[in-house]
Amino acid sequence: MLLMELVIFFDWLLIVSGMPKVKFGLQNFTGRGKDYRIKVITGVRIINKHGYPVETHTVRTADGYILDMFRIPSSPNCKEDGFKPSVLLQHGLISLADSFLMMGPRNGLPFMLADRCYDVWLSNSRGVRYSQRHIRLKASQDAFWRFSWHEMGMEDLPAMIDYILSTTSEEALHFVCHSQGCTTLLVLLSMKPEYNRMIKTANMMAPAAFMKHARNKLLNMFGNIIMSMKDSSFFGPLDPIRFLLSAFCKNSNFKNFCAFMFILASGEPTSYMNITAIPLILATHPGAISTRQPKHFLQLRKSGKFRPYDFGDWRNNKLYNQATPPDYPLENVRPQSPIQIYHSHGDDLVARKDIHILISKLDQVVLHDIAFKKWSHSDFLFAKLIKTVVNEPILKFIDHFENRSYQQ
Repeated sequence: MLLMELVIFFDWLLIVSGMPKVKFGLQNFTGRGKDYRIKVITGVRIINKHGYPVETHTVRTADGYILDMFRIPSSPNCKEDGFKPSVLLQHGLISLADSFLMMGPRNGLPFMLADRCYDVWLSNSRGVRYSQRHIRLKASQDAFWRFSWHEMGMEDLPAMIDYILSTTSEEALHFVCHSQGCTTLLVLLSMKPEYNRMIKTANMMAPAAFMKHARNKLLNMFGNIIMSMKDSSFFGPLDPIRFLLSAFCKNSNFKNFCAFMFILASGEPTSYMNITAIPLILATHPGAISTRQPKHFLQLRKSGKFRPYDFGDWRNNKLYNQATPPDYPLENVRPQSPIQIYHSHGDDLVARKDIHILISKLDQVVLHDIAFKKWSHSDFLFAKLIKTVVNEPILKFIDHFENRSYQQ
């Protein structure tokens, strides 16, 4: 009886103190268990289906968010034993780890890296469906969503990098990012420069930092509406929609409808878009976001600056000791090797002028211009030619850093 009372008391203590009943570290969600995360299409199921080993690792940020990372520790095509350098892939806005998996094992960068004997880690930033837990807050509460990509750079990335390096006993890793994923790295390395030594290579696809010259139609149409939204989840519950679309789009009779849905969600696909991937993309996307994330980008567009969130004069003075947010000190961004930036003239979110402003603020940069003039912002993830246009150059540079000879 006394033992039962102690158990009940301890459970009550956990609840009132806000402590989560969460197992941190390595999980076992390989597609064979009964966990809720494998009953729908997930990154874990996609990796497992292609015959690659997969792990889920759970980490906690300093401000209480609980994040799941996916790991591909090896590949059936890797014939080397021993040490495998770690690579962390960071997704962008309305994306998640799954975004890098859509092109499959032949063309998808995570699989290509694993085949080349790299230890591949895929991030899931706070808010996406794999990272909607907190030690005190629930995702159904608006308070859970009071963050922008600034917090992702200041809290999520250091928690994940620290965990990876601790787990693998390495001192540094390679970093690959798209869009907002690169924004978060710039925040981290500028505000916490001690992390520069932990980044071997920084491979940035369409890095979103300066936004003054963005010409995206959706920003023009809905910018004022977005700025008026309260701080909360931008989309609301998404799982029922994803489930219906995944079932609906498998039917070939609805292929055109599904393509139309993708256009509504991400803009008109270019001729480079892998149309056959649209059903899988719709079944896994969009990744949930906070309203503050697009609002923060819209603030950058208006100001022409790259700086933290603008809360208004009163709160700015409390946080920054000045009426407007200070610029991020980009002169602090100095990873171990020159930053590799991949950019296209067809990108209507990250304009060429803004890329050159960013380059002027950084120390060492190599700019890779995509040869295809209509290559769009989403083509960096979903184009048919992604293997040769983007992924192979990234893999070649990482191989070069590790003194490996690149093999196509």
